[in-house]
Amino acid sequence: MGKKAPNPTPGEATWFDHQQLLFWLQACLRDAEVYLSSSAASKEAFDKRFSSGFEAMAQHKGEHQKLSDQQTLDAYHFIVVTGNLLRLLKRAQHLFPCIQPPYSRAKHLLAEGKELRDMIEHSHGNDGYLAGGGNHPDRFVRDSAPKPGITADATSTIIDENGHWLGGRLCVERVLEEVSQIYKEAKKIPPPVDNDAD
Repeated sequence: MGKKAPNPTPGEATWFDHQQLLFWLQACLRDAEVYLSSSAASKEAFDKRFSSGFEAMAQHKGEHQKLSDQQTLDAYHFIVVTGNLLRLLKRAQHLFPCIQPPYSRAKHLLAEGKELRDMIEHSHGNDGYLAGGGNHPDRFVRDSAPKPGITADATSTIIDENGHWLGGRLCVERVLEEVSQIYKEAKKIPPPVDNDAD
């Protein structure tokens, strides 16, 4: 196994590093908002479908299914983008030290984001989590998440008074708040000027 590369320094930051930092922070924030909007639309369709008997159930079945599928896809996009942002931030905190304090305070994002992304990416297939495989099958299902008496696997969504819990563990609203704080600091960073070799 090779030696671990040393952490980069602020002097190594490039214009591209800066652009990617802003891009992925914005992508995560945007996908969180898209997901929350999608969830609200799906709930509205659900309420219409189950509001007034069998006729409403039949009439709104297709609309509800379409919006529910969109919500699932939007959750997937958000989780994958969040996972990529986490990988980028691990390096960017050294290139741009002013984001390090809000990055360190993003405890929920750091504790839950990567594992959920990994489980979602490896949930299907013969050796996937849904088939009983995966690297950590004992962590795929969580009991008492996000609160006692609730069991959820990594593909589930639980909505309660505290927010939307993807996989019963990653709260979209909390990630939105934590990433917003990092983005607030990142926007203050002037883009580095790349020095071209002579």
